[in-house]
Amino acid sequence: MKIRRTLPPVGYRVPLGDLMSSAARAGIARGHRESVFEPGIARHFGMKHARAVSSGKTALTVILRALRRLSRRTKVIIPAYTCYSLPSAIVKAGLEVVPCDIARGSFDYDYDQLTRALGPDVLCVLSVHLFGVPSDTQRLNALCRGAGIYVVEDAAQAFGGVSQGHLLGTQADVGFFSLGRGKNITCGSGGIVITSSDEIGAAIAEGSSDLSSTAPMQDASTFVTLTLLGSFISPSLYWFPAGLPFLKLGETIFHEQFPMRTMSDFQALLVRDWPARLAELDAVRTRNAAFYLSQIRGASGQQNVPYLRFPVVLPGRSARDKVLVEQDGAALGVSGMYPDTVAGIAQLRGRFDGRRFPEAERVAASLITLPTHPFVSEIDRTRIVALVNDAFAHASTADVSATDVVRHPAAAQP
Repeated sequence: MKIRRTLPPVGYRVPLGDLMSSAARAGIARGHRESVFEPGIARHFGMKHARAVSSGKTALTVILRALRRLSRRTKVIIPAYTCYSLPSAIVKAGLEVVPCDIARGSFDYDYDQLTRALGPDVLCVLSVHLFGVPSDTQRLNALCRGAGIYVVEDAAQAFGGVSQGHLLGTQADVGFFSLGRGKNITCGSGGIVITSSDEIGAAIAEGSSDLSSTAPMQDASTFVTLTLLGSFISPSLYWFPAGLPFLKLGETIFHEQFPMRTMSDFQALLVRDWPARLAELDAVRTRNAAFYLSQIRGASGQQNVPYLRFPVVLPGRSARDKVLVEQDGAALGVSGMYPDTVAGIAQLRGRFDGRRFPEAERVAASLITLPTHPFVSEIDRTRIVALVNDAFAHASTADVSATDVVRHPAAAQP
């Protein structure tokens, strides 16, 4: 454990004053989630229905169980490279995970492959805005609606994001967000479902009516966790939790089981002023991402996007490993991401008949992410850019044998 300035990969602290005032109000503001927070979310996003639950995984599971009530279909298509929470929720809902490869230079689908995968047994396709990068939900809508397939918009990493004049999460049949630690804004844990479909809204209400309530002891644990997070998320102190291996910070885990509860009034109170606070945070994220776009050699991507993390696909695995080793010494918050494709998750191997997903595999082997949060200083950004550019400059011949290396995946546009 080294005592030094250490940037976290993601960084947001809930102000201590908000923690104290929310804890004080929670006892007298019973029903705040249902009477104030959920209607406010629905109004903000222009939706008819909103439901706040304990996590993004819970939100997606609730959605999938609701859609299963409305259809006999059982397959759920997701990008072959994505957050492990998606297949986790699909398995929890008792449905079949169907990965589809991504397009080169994108986190969005290879639409030729996706079109071939759309069949009569497909319940829904997820439109995933990974790292806040908008995917092409409208294109998915056009493909799926005529086939009786639902589109679910995963804005878990893009809460408050906008694409082509639309708030992310509002373009599909149903959408969801995450308020977990490390997301755009947090209340410790939490998820939100939104839809304007009365049919889906009714199925979600019915399917989530038996969710257990968050117990006072769980709220107390959230209070303590967020207080500690607020203390140690600062770069001057983050070296301490980063040096404790049992915390498993940054480790990607496939959860076969996870608790499903409603969001508590305390948690809803913590994010009662979220639009103004999120706008302020996202302005910083957008500015830091713009710097990376302008300074990393050959980088391309969407401007004016509040990237939760800024993704860079390096020329190959050895270049990525070199950056991560050097990052360990510099403590700049640069990190790897999901270590394998969906098909490579240990608990799911054997379900996909040996199918390969070449582009997803390439991204899994060579992706790094750069911090965009408010703790990143101008000096930090300059050092991060130098680290990444050096990796490109000294990549091995084997790494750069493909001449169309994409250093920053942007959403493919039609």
